[in-house]
Amino acid sequence: MSGIAEIAGHLCLTSRELTAFCLLLTALTAENFGTVAAWPAVHYRPDAALEGVPGIALIEASKPRRGPEREHMVTPVEDVPEELAAILADDDSEPRLFRSPLRVYQLLVELTELARRHGGHDLALAGFRATGASRDGRWTRGASAKNIARWSVRHGFPTKEPTAQGVEPVEAGRLRQTGIERKRRPVAHTRSTMNDHYLARSEAVVGQSRTVVADALRAQVATARKRRSVPVLPAALVERATTDLDGAAREAGLDPQILQRLITGQQDTVLTGCVDHRDSPTAKPGEPCTESFLTCLGCENARALPHQLPLQVAALDQLNILRTHVDQATWAARHQVHQERLEDLVGHYRESEQHKARQDITERQQKMINDLMSGRMDLR
Repeated sequence: MSGIAEIAGHLCLTSRELTAFCLLLTALTAENFGTVAAWPAVHYRPDAALEGVPGIALIEASKPRRGPEREHMVTPVEDVPEELAAILADDDSEPRLFRSPLRVYQLLVELTELARRHGGHDLALAGFRATGASRDGRWTRGASAKNIARWSVRHGFPTKEPTAQGVEPVEAGRLRQTGIERKRRPVAHTRSTMNDHYLARSEAVVGQSRTVVADALRAQVATARKRRSVPVLPAALVERATTDLDGAAREAGLDPQILQRLITGQQDTVLTGCVDHRDSPTAKPGEPCTESFLTCLGCENARALPHQLPLQVAALDQLNILRTHVDQATWAARHQVHQERLEDLVGHYRESEQHKARQDITERQQKMINDLMSGRMDLR
């Protein structure tokens, strides 16, 4: 090999080098290999006159399979922010040429200028092929996916199946898939295409999604159980408090004076007792709670005591009656959670105790339940 072939081979990129550039830009941008291969060297830099703005080049690209009305698009190729660039350059003796898609694209355009001028085209990927019968045929343009296999073999990558050591083949589609999985934003397609086509078929994304959903569900269940399960102070503890208030308070995890007021009914909020109505989860610290008394059934400050069982049973009975007269959607939205919480509280007592509570309810207590269920207690 001599003459122009020898000189051009040293001054211009080879087909394999063009393939490597195209693969690298595909991995960095998550664009299609064929789209990157057709990128022009001409581009627009909107950041040229602005200081402190991250570098960006706008490239006019084409994706023909989208149809004549949608094939043309503008692709932004960005540099990393200055703050990140400073971290990358810290204690680095050599500048990082490949730190961003913009840097790679700029380097490519610079290295291919000679081949582009002699090849008579404006593509960013331009090179020289040392084989060919005619002189003009030696100048190449773009990058072909057919060369990926040759590049892979030359650099020790498999071309069909992963190796025993787990080294995967280098494929344009795999690079784009990986890039989209990492970016998690649409690249030359719609968000629905990204979600339904690229992410849905990814085993890694599906596994991560299952983990995220499972963690969220477990957190919600834990929160629901925490808010739903109002501690029930048993009759034995209440009886013990009459002779050993401090010991009973320690067992209940409460201040002795608060426990005393709960037992005597001074802290009652119709269906439960409240540890501190000025420490509401939904109000500012120190301000009185303004929530509905039904909300107490799911409040962390609530405590249930035996003397409240008649009220709880009466409220549960009214909810069961109401359920037959309300459509399912309204019931689920407004009343179902209260019914479940009351069933949880009443379920701590034996059936004989529940039956006695129904008989022992006073006229005043029944009026309180009627006012509560009709919403009269929630009037501001």
